[in-house]
Amino acid sequence: MPRPTVLVADDDPVFVQSVAAVLGTRYHVRTVANGTEALAVVDDDPPDLIVLDVMMDHMSEGFDVARSLRNNDATALIPIIILTGVDRVYNLRLEVDESWVPADHYLEKPISPEDLMRKVGELVGPGEAKP
Repeated sequence: MPRPTVLVADDDPVFVQSVAAVLGTRYHVRTVANGTEALAVVDDDPPDLIVLDVMMDHMSEGFDVARSLRNNDATALIPIIILTGVDRVYNLRLEVDESWVPADHYLEKPISPEDLMRKVGELVGPGEAKP
């Protein structure tokens, strides 16, 4: 059985590299730097799960991408994790209403590798270790 594919959309290359290294131990990981690229990749070859940052090219881009995916019958069932540092950057606590942000999990940066792997595993299974 092929390893599940996780698409990571975030404009912070250091964060993307870290997440790809962690998830890459059990999943096939693809990365993009913004929501436009994420939507293009999903349209071309849908992943099994998407990890989205909120603030990329504009402040609510991750939310916009999540809503777009949920409103498209072809992508509505792809699990989405919103992973953001907006609380830390702006020193405010966002209370997320699932009708506004249709994601399976909303997690704050920084997140431990163990917590990230656990949340991804809940949505797409434990993956498969590289031989």
